[in-house]
Amino acid sequence: FEFQHVIIDEFQDTNRIQEQLVFQLSKGNKNVCVVGDDDQALYRFRGATVENFVQFPERCNLYLQSNPKEIKLNINYRSRRQIVNTYTSFIEQADWGREDQTGYYRLYEKNIQAHDQSNDLAVVTSTPAPYEDVAKEIAGLVKSLIEEKKVEDPNQIAFLFPALRNNTKVRTMKRMLESLGLKVYAPRSGRFLNVEEAKLMFGLFLHIIGKPDQGEYSGAYQEYHNWLREAMEDAKVLMQKDERLARYVEAKYEELRSCADNYIRLLDTVNGKGWTLKDPYQPKEHKAVLLKTPGITPQTKRSLGSQTLDKIAEERIKQGKPFTLQYMLNRATSVDWSLLDLFYRLCGFSYFSYMFKLAEDGTDEGPICNLSMISDYLARYLEQTKSVITGSSVLDGRLINDFFGRYVYGLFRLEETEYENDETPFPKGRIPFLTIHQSKGLEFPYVIVGSVEKNMRIQKNEEIIRKIVDVDAEPLNRVPEFDAMRLFYVALSRAEKMLIMARPTGRGTKTHKAFKSLFEEQDFKTIPDVSVLGLPAVTQKIDEIPKLYSYTADYLLYQKCPRNYMVFKKYGFVPSRSQTMLFGNLVHKTIEDIHNKIIAEREGRQG
Repeated sequence: FEFQHVIIDEFQDTNRIQEQLVFQLSKGNKNVCVVGDDDQALYRFRGATVENFVQFPERCNLYLQSNPKEIKLNINYRSRRQIVNTYTSFIEQADWGREDQTGYYRLYEKNIQAHDQSNDLAVVTSTPAPYEDVAKEIAGLVKSLIEEKKVEDPNQIAFLFPALRNNTKVRTMKRMLESLGLKVYAPRSGRFLNVEEAKLMFGLFLHIIGKPDQGEYSGAYQEYHNWLREAMEDAKVLMQKDERLARYVEAKYEELRSCADNYIRLLDTVNGKGWTLKDPYQPKEHKAVLLKTPGITPQTKRSLGSQTLDKIAEERIKQGKPFTLQYMLNRATSVDWSLLDLFYRLCGFSYFSYMFKLAEDGTDEGPICNLSMISDYLARYLEQTKSVITGSSVLDGRLINDFFGRYVYGLFRLEETEYENDETPFPKGRIPFLTIHQSKGLEFPYVIVGSVEKNMRIQKNEEIIRKIVDVDAEPLNRVPEFDAMRLFYVALSRAEKMLIMARPTGRGTKTHKAFKSLFEEQDFKTIPDVSVLGLPAVTQKIDEIPKLYSYTADYLLYQKCPRNYMVFKKYGFVPSRSQTMLFGNLVHKTIEDIHNKIIAEREGRQG
């Protein structure tokens, strides 16, 4: 089989193996089209080599004995004229010439032109000052853009940084925005467990389930236990403001203690009779004795006294697969909810339910997105452990140690980040903070480049590849400079209406040399020179690509309950599956009620 045509987008981000595959697939008909921009090659750390695109004509001639036709896509339909001129000028600040004077390491004479040829102001910098003042000035501009309705939603203003994690500039900018009442969405800037929703939800869990002992461990485990204590304290403050929530948490705590107490009492009965937990359960021998256990709750008695369960147990004995006494004690002392059920019940209280309202009216989607992440983590835990909360798991500490001692601690160590969704990547009501890599392929009406410094280094894999593959490539000692230029080129070219660049000065401040040259050459206006009232107002873009909907999975679900559809389909909450669990007392009770009703009806008809 031969392909008639082979078309590859983003060819500048392919590696050597992918290049060879492309030429092999194209060998028959020699119809291959590659699209790309070498100035946006960002994935060297993944093994990509920009030479695949820059040297495509030569490679095409070598492997296919064919000379390709070049079509320049030089009209920029995204950005205004000054923005296009700015990023074009920026990329040319570096010397891309080959050492032997035979050409360049990038494609020259691109002649990029903006479709929007207006001369309106579209690029400004902050006033040169220490970063604290820069952040304050930029935050004030963002506040004005939102208040003057220059954007329909804060998520149309994006902050781009070379890196988000452990970045003091990110923290400073975030703090300044929040001091003005603006909310930030920074999915890769820190640990997810530190977001308000996660800390409070898990703090409530700690008050119900309990906290694991720290022991003599220090280091990361000490840091984790500090987080546990903070979460408990934050949850305590929340409960002080909501008496109903406090009563519910106390009731759930007592329910677990009761399960453990019932288990101890039943275990005493088992031991007192000389039985072992591994013994097969014989309803005729064991049931009456267990029911007489002093001090067990009526719920535990109902669970042990089920006639339906007796029949199932007898059938299992006949099959040679009897229940054990351990199983019966676990069943009798289990709760009818899982940790995911507990999460949804806590979401019903005012603090969390308000987050659903914020999402429903489009005010702020950040909190509900974070709650969705929590539901996903809880569902993963249940899938991994298959655990049911029983009296024995509460008594011996398995519940606490499995969940908080291992699973949540693992999330803490992994530093899992905030909610990310490919369909709706930026929650409404939040200003996105993105790495420049994250922003590739995206566009925003207003873009703030929050940092103009980046120390690039030679990737280890690049050094290894150079030793193995003999190619005409950029000199290793120039790779860091070239990659930094490409990184910032991508950042500058994300803006549609206005590009704002931070311009910090002062002790300890570094500015990439290309930006220094650009600032001196262009003499940009600063933020105080900008009249916000005169800036263009933008509307939300409507995705022109239609989404496919299913009659049963979408339409009927929405008709049944729009809120349910919003939660599970739009925001990706994981539904609780506890109703299918064997230990669910509610399920067993329902089956028992149905069974008794059928018997009563039969007896009534016979009478």
